[in-house]
Amino acid sequence: MLEYAAGRVALFVVNLLPERPAYAIAAGLGQLFFRCSRRRQRYALHFLRNAYGAAPSDVELLAVARQATGNIFKVVLDTVRVIPVIRRGQLRDYVDLSAYPNVAPPYIAVTPHLGSWEIAGIACATLHGEAHAIAKVFKNPLLQRFILSNRQRAGLYIHPKRGGIRALSRALDRGCIGLQVVDQHQRLRGVQVPFFGEMASTERSAAVLSLRRGYPIVVGAAVRVGPGFRFKMLALPPLHTESSDDPEADVARIATEVNRRLETLILAHANQYLWIHNRYRTQSTTPGGDSSGGGDARATRPGTEKAIDAHEHSPS
Repeated sequence: MLEYAAGRVALFVVNLLPERPAYAIAAGLGQLFFRCSRRRQRYALHFLRNAYGAAPSDVELLAVARQATGNIFKVVLDTVRVIPVIRRGQLRDYVDLSAYPNVAPPYIAVTPHLGSWEIAGIACATLHGEAHAIAKVFKNPLLQRFILSNRQRAGLYIHPKRGGIRALSRALDRGCIGLQVVDQHQRLRGVQVPFFGEMASTERSAAVLSLRRGYPIVVGAAVRVGPGFRFKMLALPPLHTESSDDPEADVARIATEVNRRLETLILAHANQYLWIHNRYRTQSTTPGGDSSGGGDARATRPGTEKAIDAHEHSPS
């Protein structure tokens, strides 16, 4: 807890610097954190091996994870840097929205921990005037009020996890968009579906809402352009769902397709993803029925060699 608090203080101090050195220091802190955490390295290597198969070496995969962890620390800096941008109404000067599909709300926007998920939510709210998301509540009430008030200034309303789905559903019923980050291990009531070839407990609420109410699902992300505070919003075509006489099978089918789309975005920007998360916490089987954890059972995914090479030429 002390290390976490010290890290946040350090990043707030770093924010006082000009953009380029501030983000360079944030990236350096993230990469140092990765080098010092054997546990996070194990998580990342397992995750990346699932994503890339047997071909890349551990050294290559860990290099991707190290650079990606630098991006995670930049996201913390984004939460501070975006505040004056929101107050000046200048978000569009920093976020390219030209590639984001013209989808009329209501719809459910889902994203992985890719690029800057903080900016993704604020950009969606700016695009449509209002957006609602579910997120953890900060333990510090003063920090909670400060962050939430600035998000609301951009039209982004955050609901706590407890009861948040009902609030999200009401917002969608009013014609708004609902936002969720859906790529982490779901501790309660998750649906077991493949994520990079291994079964993982996955968030089900987006699939349930879409199936019950007919809202399309848009999978997208705000990826970082360059080393600092510049972004581009990306999204895949909307996913329209259909119900059958087997609700559980429908939820699994939709969650599987959402995961597949998340994988597409992640592999295109692997050096900006949260590889250090312990995604596979439950005993599971691969879609073919074999026990999980075997690198030899996974073929190298098409295009992954190119993605591995790309991280070496992208900014830290």
